[in-house]
Amino acid sequence: MSSYDFNYIEAKWQKKWDESKPFEAKDFSPKQKYYVLSEFFGPSGTGIHLGHVKCFTPTDIIARYMRLKGYNVLYPAGWDAFGLPTENYAIKTKTHPEVVTETNIRIFTNQLKKMGYSFDWSRTIGTSFPSYYHWTQWIFLQLFKHGLAYKAEGMVNFCPVCMTVLSNEDSQGGTCDRCNNKVIEEKRSVWYLKMKDYSEKILNGVEAIDMNESLKDSQRNWVGKSVGGEITFTVGTTDEKIRVFTTRPDTIFGATFLVLAPEHQLIEKLSSQISNYEDVVEYRRYAVKKTNIERAANKDKTGIKLENIYAVNPINAEKIPIFISDYVMAGYGTAAIMAVPGHDTRDYEFAKKFGLKILEVISGGDILTEAYVGNGKLINSDFLNGLDVEQAKNKILERLENDGTGEKMVNYKMQDWPFNRQRYWGEPFPIVFCEKCGCLALSEDELPLILPMTDDFTPDTTGNSPLAKLADWIDCKCPKCGGICKRETDTMPNWAGSSWYWLRFMDPHNENEFVSKENLDYWGEVDLYTGGVEHVTRHMLYASFWHNFLYDIGAVPKKIPFTRRMCNGLILDGEGKKMSKSSGNVVNPLEIIKQYGADTFRMHMMFIGEYEQNTLWTLDGISGIQRFLNSVWKLKDILRDDNFVSDEHSYDLHSLIKRYSTTLVDLQEGHNKYEDHNDFKFNTIISAMMTFVNRVRADGWITREEYRQFLIMLNPFAPHISSELYEEAFSKDILDDSFPDFDESKLIVSKYQLPIQVNGKMKGTLDVAVDISEDEALSVALAHLKINQNDVKRVIFKPKQILNVIIAKQS
Repeated sequence: MSSYDFNYIEAKWQKKWDESKPFEAKDFSPKQKYYVLSEFFGPSGTGIHLGHVKCFTPTDIIARYMRLKGYNVLYPAGWDAFGLPTENYAIKTKTHPEVVTETNIRIFTNQLKKMGYSFDWSRTIGTSFPSYYHWTQWIFLQLFKHGLAYKAEGMVNFCPVCMTVLSNEDSQGGTCDRCNNKVIEEKRSVWYLKMKDYSEKILNGVEAIDMNESLKDSQRNWVGKSVGGEITFTVGTTDEKIRVFTTRPDTIFGATFLVLAPEHQLIEKLSSQISNYEDVVEYRRYAVKKTNIERAANKDKTGIKLENIYAVNPINAEKIPIFISDYVMAGYGTAAIMAVPGHDTRDYEFAKKFGLKILEVISGGDILTEAYVGNGKLINSDFLNGLDVEQAKNKILERLENDGTGEKMVNYKMQDWPFNRQRYWGEPFPIVFCEKCGCLALSEDELPLILPMTDDFTPDTTGNSPLAKLADWIDCKCPKCGGICKRETDTMPNWAGSSWYWLRFMDPHNENEFVSKENLDYWGEVDLYTGGVEHVTRHMLYASFWHNFLYDIGAVPKKIPFTRRMCNGLILDGEGKKMSKSSGNVVNPLEIIKQYGADTFRMHMMFIGEYEQNTLWTLDGISGIQRFLNSVWKLKDILRDDNFVSDEHSYDLHSLIKRYSTTLVDLQEGHNKYEDHNDFKFNTIISAMMTFVNRVRADGWITREEYRQFLIMLNPFAPHISSELYEEAFSKDILDDSFPDFDESKLIVSKYQLPIQVNGKMKGTLDVAVDISEDEALSVALAHLKINQNDVKRVIFKPKQILNVIIAKQS
């Protein structure tokens, strides 16, 4: 082929890869394994977008590179197919979600293949496939059997538009993740997973997984570990007690009031003794209308004092008032706080508003103007006076423990996970309710419990799931007594299937177990896991929770699911705005492929921005990439039939291999510190390849061996053109070759070109030794220039840069 026809070449190789299936990973291969994974796709009718190209091109480069390095690479693709967007589209178009999903998967698959991605399509899974959610249901049953899944009445976030329960993570900022409408709090019967019980194990996983510190911080903040003490206050002359959790037990002498969450159960117990109980009830009605997010963010403190009762400080017997306020949450700690307004900003604001006493117990601030939250020495604190904060914490907790009024405690902000949704398109719960036997699990041999067919995907008017309308499906036989019982009609959240999918990729066709022990032992953890930054925190927490549970019951051999985690930044338009269909600023990747080809598109995306940073989308520079690939195509016209690396090109070629290999070295050597790793700066490799091509084109020739090694290095970035040129030159498949090694000895430079000037004017260059002295350089230069030593007035010598000989001007 005389000219570079990317349309023909790319179609040819994509067809060949489809037929020969060279990217299928082999279980139990004697090669060293490498598992690279990007978050699987949420298939939509619009197909892939630029964000997908930015996310998946780097991992495809890594997968291809590691195969060429001799690894058995697992690089799978699948479908996160259960979810509200599909269901909402189904409701709008009156098309069954299963049909919508099948259509979207076909669209996605075709477009991904057009990008030349080397996925192992033989391992494709989808969360909505019964063969997959069979095992999602199985994992839920294990959680249920081990007491980690339970159903209870609770206040939950509820979207009145999508008519479904949402977790805190699905309703950040008080709006629904899917429809962006305001979330309300509602009391409902909810399935919970005891995620809070796994808080410490999840935190341990955060520390063990190699990822950017900012990602770790966001996950630590969601878990919200607090180390402190639990202190017991008595209530007046009653037998009732109020337990408070505090991270600052050292400030107990500064406690001037207690605050309870409006939902605190003690309020009903003491209703007959609270003289203003009717006003308290009215305030509670007001408070519970707010979401937890609104309550936490509200700077205008509200509350009401519980009249006629008081609390007693256990350390000094001081009587202090009790309030209820919406800034204290029922789900965190004990739903009660010890308020120390002198040293807590929220307590300070509350005390100022209600005219309460403010005491200083830590030196260093000015509590007349604001709460002092820094460190200092204890003051006004009896036996703690003069101690620093940490000393005081230990001493006061020791005293309280001896007195039986307190103990050291660790608390977590993370709550149990509300796990059911009132929608159709999700995994059915393998649970039945029998009036006689109670809540029961289906037997494992009844799995999968297939989602029944229906053409009505809308919840009923009370917010019950569409499945609640299917009477024939609901009524079933009790697995214990044989009587009539009813199925659970809610479905699992879309997060269920994505909380374990990397495991199924290891053994996707196993009908007898979710993954075999042998496959788990062979593939181990995911070596490199990439994905979007927008949902990384919640996904990593859910994934860690499920994986830790599976480890605890002996179902998986490794404690952590992923060795290394990276997140790609967003693609922004020219004005710095996030690309979205609603903003009208999206770019169709297929149009870019049609105009420039997939190889050019891949390299351009890698050239314009770093992986983990947000990238401004532009086509500026793509023509330069296109010219580069045209130059590569023409290298065959200057090909010498020599099967060796020439002395002239040895340094340049080995420099390129070293740049490539050292940029990606951590992938092979398993470094375990994020800062030691490359951050996918593939633009440096592209620049080095361009430099090499410019060099050989300037020389007018390249040997067959140099050509072979260069095409192998180009292959992960531009797989189509490199495969075509390699086949044409060597009559075999480039995928059967190996990535070249660099020789450090070839990078030792013994000579260099020294520019020579006379009176500041260039007179050419000389080959000189790298360690040449000024006298030696001058001697060689004068002989070359035929200048007499006596005519030299001055010499300017800068090693490896310039030799300028100043001579008397000739008359």
